[in-house]
Amino acid sequence: RCSRRDGTLAKSSPAMSRHALSRRIAALRLPPDYSRWWVRWPAAGLIVLFTAMIVPRFWCGRDAIRWLANDGDLVLAHARAVAASVEAGVQVEDLSAQRDFFHNEWLLGTYQMAALGLLQVCLELPERRAEFLPVAERAIDELLSERVRAFDTVRWREDPLASLDGPRGHAAYLGYLNLVLSLHRRVVPDSRFSDLNDRISAALARRLQASRHGILETYPLEGYPVDNAAVLGSLLLHARNTGADYSAVAPAALARFSIAWLDPRSGLLFQSINPRDGKPAAAARASGTARAAFLLSYGERAVSGILFAAVRDRCADSFWGFGYLNEHHIGSAAPGIGDSDSGPLVLGVSPFASGFALGGARVFDDRRLFVSLYRTAHLAGTPVASGDRRVFVTGGPLGNAIMLAMLTARSEAP
Repeated sequence: RCSRRDGTLAKSSPAMSRHALSRRIAALRLPPDYSRWWVRWPAAGLIVLFTAMIVPRFWCGRDAIRWLANDGDLVLAHARAVAASVEAGVQVEDLSAQRDFFHNEWLLGTYQMAALGLLQVCLELPERRAEFLPVAERAIDELLSERVRAFDTVRWREDPLASLDGPRGHAAYLGYLNLVLSLHRRVVPDSRFSDLNDRISAALARRLQASRHGILETYPLEGYPVDNAAVLGSLLLHARNTGADYSAVAPAALARFSIAWLDPRSGLLFQSINPRDGKPAAAARASGTARAAFLLSYGERAVSGILFAAVRDRCADSFWGFGYLNEHHIGSAAPGIGDSDSGPLVLGVSPFASGFALGGARVFDDRRLFVSLYRTAHLAGTPVASGDRRVFVTGGPLGNAIMLAMLTARSEAP
């Protein structure tokens, strides 16, 4: 109703009410331009595209922050899965249908990464040592077994543990083993492996000092900086545990990692060094540099930080928030198909470099890179929970062991 000027009421017109209502409904409709199909379909496409960009990023990255916060549920679930793999025993057949030399190396890598990851869990969650320390020690016992070290024995024609008084390098087997022994000693000061840790450390330091070009050979006439990073990282951690003095070898070795073995163009480590003349024998690549940064970080953070910064700044990239590392620095020539160090390359992307950079991002507190790399690891690895365990389905024993070591890497030095 409406009021007249004289104060009496008049009935409102039904026609007027319907007309006003129609105008209001019309006002709620889309403008004519948006009611046409050539406008509606692109608008719908933009909505779908926006959803496709945001939802996978959120879904695959939601656990990254939990890992950075050392979420106990995530850590324990993945650690239990890796522990179960160690307790069941890892066979070469579990890593690949092929039986060749490199897959025997991967057996070493599986037990080494499992031991590192489980020991890091013991440091982060000391109340869980009773659960995980015995399994870490079982992994160490496997590392010491004849079947795991056989690949090194065959190449050198001598047992790496029985020849500690000799001059030959054995950089890979002894370096990776000794890094685990030094970390175990950090967790257990009266470690049952202390004597062996001391003997291997003394042998490696002596061989480094005697080396003409400062590169310990992994196999006869083959020298790899990444394996020497494990050697040096193990010595520096051993020195922190025991007070041993490696001043005769450590400064020169660190200088090689920060100067002599770096490609001046990319800042990456050369993949191999010729032990006969000390010159680069293979191009600089991300897989060796990322892994060396991670291994060296157990002993020091300055030079390892330089290596991590190089792979981050020169090789890291992302697509819609999913991070990855190129095996060769951005802008370099054709990347090739990959090898046992990089993993199979797809458009130049290295799965191994990306995985080890995930650990480096945790160590050096690069949250942005960690989250983007984790999104990719989540998407490719397909983590699945079963009972009290959680595994990356596509990772297998080696992939899950590496992921545990990377996802529990410590921002503070051990």
